[in-house]
Amino acid sequence: MNNNLHSFIYKSLFLLGIFLCSCAPAKSAQSSSDFKVRAFYLDCRTQVMTVSAIKDFASDLFTKGINTLLIEYEATFPFQKHATLCNHLAFSRNEVKDIIKHCTSLGIDVIPLQNCFGHSEYILRHDRYAHLREDRKEVSQVCPLKKEEAKKVFREIFREVAELHPSPYFHIGADETYLLGSCAQCSKVEKSRLFVDYIKAMYEVVKEMGKQPIIWADIILMHPEAVQELPKDLIFVDWNYGWEPDRFGKLENLLKLGVKMWGATALRSAPDNVYLTQWMKHFDNLTTFLPFARSHGYEGIIETSWSTSGTYGFHYDNGWEIISMQPVRQVYPMSGFQILIDAYCQAANSQEALNSRDFILSYAQQRYGLSNKEAQIFLDYFSLPQELVRNGKDSKGTAIGQVISSNKEFKNKFDKLSPRQHSNEFEHYRLMLDLRINYLSYKEIEFIYNSNSYDMTQASELAQRLNKIISEADKLDKRFVHINKGYLKSGQAEEINALRTEKMKELYHALLRQTKM
Repeated sequence: MNNNLHSFIYKSLFLLGIFLCSCAPAKSAQSSSDFKVRAFYLDCRTQVMTVSAIKDFASDLFTKGINTLLIEYEATFPFQKHATLCNHLAFSRNEVKDIIKHCTSLGIDVIPLQNCFGHSEYILRHDRYAHLREDRKEVSQVCPLKKEEAKKVFREIFREVAELHPSPYFHIGADETYLLGSCAQCSKVEKSRLFVDYIKAMYEVVKEMGKQPIIWADIILMHPEAVQELPKDLIFVDWNYGWEPDRFGKLENLLKLGVKMWGATALRSAPDNVYLTQWMKHFDNLTTFLPFARSHGYEGIIETSWSTSGTYGFHYDNGWEIISMQPVRQVYPMSGFQILIDAYCQAANSQEALNSRDFILSYAQQRYGLSNKEAQIFLDYFSLPQELVRNGKDSKGTAIGQVISSNKEFKNKFDKLSPRQHSNEFEHYRLMLDLRINYLSYKEIEFIYNSNSYDMTQASELAQRLNKIISEADKLDKRFVHINKGYLKSGQAEEINALRTEKMKELYHALLRQTKM
């Protein structure tokens, strides 16, 4: 398709999309937002989307008023001079160029996020960069006292990334640097001094490229004594996923300086995982934080969507040599969250605060063609208890048997819903509920196995019950692979399934062994 025609079509769709997009229309929609930057974060650290899925996603976002993508590649970026960093899911340079070209044709700016301080495991795990570690074994963070050595490395890394991204912005992370002051040398220096001096060094590298640096605001908010020492043209992103505004420190310390502020909400965040999603927390996050950000003059807003916590477990050899790293938490792929994506798009483009209940009811009817009665059941889906389960109870104290029973009872009603449109997308809701029930059923067996009253005479019965649960899990695996075909890069759906069922299969084999003793 001719690029000019391509751009014309999508710009035409945009004019219609604000009013007629598949999400529920805003009561006071407008053609422009008071947020200069309306961004969506794309997590490529794990659960990496295919190029075609990313392009389709960008096109959909554009019709709904989003003008920016923030992409965190980690080891999926096609580094050349630093090819050591690339993993098996890495894009090619042509693929990245294709993504950028497509987004640019829509008018979407693509900002790269390149960590250079905390969350640098995928870099520091390699011997080539081990000299930058703050800690010999906990390799998440660069030692801030090694800023000159770090500048040499990150100057090259930044330039490789920036070369493929014409955006005027460059995000350098800098969140959750919890190892500040850990090493013997750093322990002699104030943590705020360590942070500020290192950020200034990375700031200089970004400015050399003619870019405007962006950092997350959490750490500097913890150190109000050093706020004024950071460059005034830094952009600070206040990430708030559903808590009080001053969680990290008084925002006033930043706001009174007149610095540029962006805000960030979350579509997926802790404790979400493959079989647990705290839906209403994320809806409420949109309802409360976007009006707060507007009222405080934030120039941009980002919807983050974390496929993992950013914390990793490691497989070591010889005590310190890292063989592999594994995310400690994964969540259901973003393919299942269209309703929250559309809720964010509406909230980012409307002065009126999102009413979650009204949005969900309207969405059920407009997106899926459900009746009024069916829409109410759809609304109830998002209020189902979604709590972590340990020791036979969820985090609110409800017995696991009761949790399973209530979920199965609701499933009987939910399975009777008949979407008239977007039925394939609707299957994600059914699958997520079935995954939840399957997991809870396993956790009930696990609780019995770990109880003080357990003995091997119960092994045979528990093995039979668990075998049925695993058989059901195998069916869910097939559904999961099918529904995400073409969305995730090859092999990833299978990897997610394997991790999800690994523990239940280990318990099953343990029970089988005990039946033979």
